[in-house]
Amino acid sequence: MKRSLLITTLVGAVIVVLIVTGATIWMSAGARSATDRAVEKVSDFYLEELAGRRSQVVSRFLETITEEAERAVLLMKPENLRSRDALREYIGYVKALYGFDVFAVADEDNIVYTEYSTYSGGSRYAFLSGQQAQRKTITTSAVYGAGKEICLSIPVEKLEFMGKKLKTCFVKINMSDIVSMLAFNTEENGTHFSMYYENGENLTGLDFGPIGARENLLEAMRQQLTNEQWQTLSGQFAEGVSGEAQFTYSGRDQILYYAPIPETGWMITVLIPKNLVYDQIGGIREETMTRSTIQIIATCAALLIFFTVLAVQANRISQAKIEAERKIAVKDALTGVGSKYAFTRKVETVDAEIQKGTVKPFAIVVCDLNGLKQVNDTKGHEAGDAYIREACRLICGMYSHSPVYRIGGDEFVIYLQDADYERRDELLAELNRTSEANMADGNASVAAGMADYEPGDQSIQDALGRADQRMYEQKRQMKGGR
Repeated sequence: MKRSLLITTLVGAVIVVLIVTGATIWMSAGARSATDRAVEKVSDFYLEELAGRRSQVVSRFLETITEEAERAVLLMKPENLRSRDALREYIGYVKALYGFDVFAVADEDNIVYTEYSTYSGGSRYAFLSGQQAQRKTITTSAVYGAGKEICLSIPVEKLEFMGKKLKTCFVKINMSDIVSMLAFNTEENGTHFSMYYENGENLTGLDFGPIGARENLLEAMRQQLTNEQWQTLSGQFAEGVSGEAQFTYSGRDQILYYAPIPETGWMITVLIPKNLVYDQIGGIREETMTRSTIQIIATCAALLIFFTVLAVQANRISQAKIEAERKIAVKDALTGVGSKYAFTRKVETVDAEIQKGTVKPFAIVVCDLNGLKQVNDTKGHEAGDAYIREACRLICGMYSHSPVYRIGGDEFVIYLQDADYERRDELLAELNRTSEANMADGNASVAAGMADYEPGDQSIQDALGRADQRMYEQKRQMKGGR
């Protein structure tokens, strides 16, 4: 068995080494294409993270402004609306509290109130029209030069000023604040960022790599992409769906990635040279392959050593464990006869023979010690153990040709076979006489019941049950005789 285990382990180790080596050679052969695919996925993930994170920053910034504006309206009290001076004072307080450049409210007649002025805003602000004023809106307008200004408005309910209902408040934000906050351009590695409307118009007023600040992104890309690619790009812009487009500009491959900013109709865009990620990862390809080869060789050697040591140790441990378990499991520690586990195994064997119809005639004797509890209670458990051993000697001496099992603290089972089976009635009568005499003398005695295996029995348990019942009948008779 030891030789077989060692050979099996070594063969397994060789097979593992061959599989690892073969897989390494196969993987090396396809390393370049696999690396290219991996780099492409990394590039996509990298671009998605770049655009996605900036989209989240802008979205969260606008959400924060909205929450602050809504809070400013909720904090407005009747005394803040009793006069123009009181309203202007409150508007100034809100601007200082939240750092707004402009905070204003408008009534149902589109009269706009700011910290320092009052004017009609119907023609100036499209969001004051009936439908738009009933929901949150984000609009932009040109300010100085190519700069943009964001106007974020939210509806106002249940507030009146000078007999007129207030219907909206709005905050103005310079686009330059968002641009500086996001650090859009990173010229050192050729990565560019910008923001565009869904129609391709530039929001930031900044150049986007080779695409000028005043150029429409979609129109510029029409010259660089196939018609199908351009249709996909413009469609995704219109629907506010993220995506990417690859094109060549001035002999250099570029990747354009774009992602929507929720609830704005704007797109964050990233432009990056395609070879930027490839060069970074491709440069370590050869070094990685060399290290991998060395690692594989070392791993194979280590596996061979490990499996060899493992086989030797496993063999030693398993043999020792099996031997120890065998000795413990099948022998009763106190008496040396068969254990309850050994009897269970015997039952399985006999039941299998019964099912096959090959079982030889047998009988079962069940013995239960008389007076063990009294010995334990009056003389202690050591005396009780001695009593059990004495009773066991009595049983074993009587049934010298049959296996004896101790299946409980004071219960024994004998599987009668061969000569003991032939003399079963005689032996049981002798055991009963000896036990009755021992009981009178204060020595170890047992109550015993016996049952033969009968052709109709389906299991050894059938005979065991009858023997057990007869043992209890014998026990009652012996107690009555006392």
